[in-house]
Amino acid sequence: MLISKTAFLTFLLYSAPLAYGVKGDARPTPDSRSRRCVVRSSNGTTDDSPEVSRVFARCATNSVIIFQEGVDYNIFHPIRATNLSNVEIQMHGNLHLPQNISAVQEIVNAGKSTWFTFEGPRVDWIGPEDENNGWIESYGQAWWDANPPNKTGISGRPHLMTYKTSQASIKYFRSHKPIAWNMNLQGDDITVSHAIVNASSTGRFPFNTDGFDVRGNNIRISDSVMYNGDDAIAVTSGSHNIVFERNTIGYQSHGMSIGSLGKDPSAFANITNLRFEDVTVIDALYAARFKSWKGGQGLVKNVTWKNIRVDNVTFPIFVTQSYNDQSASRPSVDTNSSVMMEDFTWANFSGSINTHQPGDGSCASDPCWYNSGLPNLKHTEAIIIECNTDKSCKNFVTKDIQLHPQVSEPASVICMKATAELNPNLGFACSNGTFTSS
Repeated sequence: MLISKTAFLTFLLYSAPLAYGVKGDARPTPDSRSRRCVVRSSNGTTDDSPEVSRVFARCATNSVIIFQEGVDYNIFHPIRATNLSNVEIQMHGNLHLPQNISAVQEIVNAGKSTWFTFEGPRVDWIGPEDENNGWIESYGQAWWDANPPNKTGISGRPHLMTYKTSQASIKYFRSHKPIAWNMNLQGDDITVSHAIVNASSTGRFPFNTDGFDVRGNNIRISDSVMYNGDDAIAVTSGSHNIVFERNTIGYQSHGMSIGSLGKDPSAFANITNLRFEDVTVIDALYAARFKSWKGGQGLVKNVTWKNIRVDNVTFPIFVTQSYNDQSASRPSVDTNSSVMMEDFTWANFSGSINTHQPGDGSCASDPCWYNSGLPNLKHTEAIIIECNTDKSCKNFVTKDIQLHPQVSEPASVICMKATAELNPNLGFACSNGTFTSS
């Protein structure tokens, strides 16, 4: 499904502001941001990044930094502002990354792998309601089309942004064709609303165009749209009290993901209290997804996906504790060790399973990475659960699963080692075959 930026915006289903925030939501008053700093632009081919860096250095505390409405800024070199405190970034202009691939690769290969880095407490990002402004234009299409067949992306691709803050908000953030990873969001007490990430491609697959990679406490992402070629949200270890609600995700998205976890067997994964609710998933590879490696350690506890609508999704509910990355190597591990999963609920899922043209453009291995270990797929599967051992999955619950293949066959299920003893309210018999809710 290929869409223009204008058509893409019509998927933004909700525009009302949040009625509530996350814990610790109190902010300093606007008057405490006494300094107003306007970023000037050359409005031409000149590199504006030196001017942007100067403004962030001069106005790093108690300030409002203004990118002017309708003004284009050429950000030809990375921006790094790591000593911010109580700053509002008014992104009413549009930021443009270089279109010269080799020039960007040279910068990334020299060690500057993230294009925008913002760090410090109470750093707010406020874009305009007008969807014609407030965009970061990364020109990723040329990068995606340069990827050779059966490869997972050319070298030297930058991460777009690291945003590390606390007691902060991000509103009307807009990213168009990010080259690869979009936003690495870290910190405590953060709300994100009305964001748009559009990494839909008119050519080759947009590898690694994650929407939000999240690590922190009390983070809420709502009322947003993400069309991309990897996880719309990926929650990583060290995250607690995360909410992802009232969002629309799609294109060839890899869904609402936890992980991957346990790749480093010495690192203990720790995630609690996640809620994904009231989300529409369109044309995606996954909707609700958990991924951890054999040999991992740790615990993920109290996770809910609820009121999820899917349209043409290959794997609506997918759990694997045997994750494999087609581009990664790994030393030998204790394959009986797992990142433990406890108190997981999938409730009120509805919609269609992609049976006619399953998968996406990310397959660069044989067998395809997303079919690995699943040799008898019919692509009528509503639920796939692969527990690594008969002790690694506990208190799984499914309720009101109304998922239907695009053929005249009943939905099916693949389930491994989610034992009745540890999962008495699973909602179906853990076996392979027709999905029958109990």
